[in-house]
Amino acid sequence: MNIQTTLAVVIKLADHGESDKIVTFYCPVLGKLTGIAKGAKRSKKRFLNKLELFSQLEIDYAPNRRSRLVRIDQAELINPFPTLRASYSRFAAASLLSELMYFWTRENDGDQELFNLFLWALESLDQHERWLETVILFQAKFFTLLGYQPQLTCCMECGTTAANRAPYRFSHSQGGLVCKQCNRETGASSTTLSLGTTHLLSKAQDLPNHKLARLRFSQHSAKEALVFFRRYGSFLLQRDLQSWKYLTELHPHHHDTPC
Repeated sequence: MNIQTTLAVVIKLADHGESDKIVTFYCPVLGKLTGIAKGAKRSKKRFLNKLELFSQLEIDYAPNRRSRLVRIDQAELINPFPTLRASYSRFAAASLLSELMYFWTRENDGDQELFNLFLWALESLDQHERWLETVILFQAKFFTLLGYQPQLTCCMECGTTAANRAPYRFSHSQGGLVCKQCNRETGASSTTLSLGTTHLLSKAQDLPNHKLARLRFSQHSAKEALVFFRRYGSFLLQRDLQSWKYLTELHPHHHDTPC
């Protein structure tokens, strides 16, 4: 059987029987890839401390003509991102990013830019304490790359960003801002956003990954952006991701605590 190699990040894990693991990766060319690692729970050489959530790897795998489940032959560890498993806040943040990658991507539909963004976010979470801003900035770029970029520059109805037309609300069904004069939606169908928050998110959409860390969110803007992305993503996906529950329980400036 032809052995192939790819870079990959682990986004989901499940035990299979007494000794095997089912592992789902995101890969830059292949997109989402799920495989079985035979004997992974007992391995002392091929897979020891490698097939862990969030780990960046180079894997050797064999396609299966009769199944989408490939056979994972070997894995070489590139970056384990150890800090992500050492604190509750970083683990919760990385879990949300992995869930987003799992539910929003498909097999045989890779995207190098999306892979690079995912790695940037994991590296940022691993190296810095600003976990909440990383989650927000990741999603500002994430939905743009997916083709669901929120329109945050002006009211979609009248084209204004005048302060006297605040508060502005983001209409999930329209995918953009609506001022108070034009707004006809209430409740969960829209989310209030201050002009300061929309300005930050709009800038994040256009910045390259290596410049995203320059943006700073106030506590108010961070909370506002977090609520916005949870509602917007849930509206588009038609489901709420499990990791949101744990993430939103944390205070925006919560310090790292052991996991």
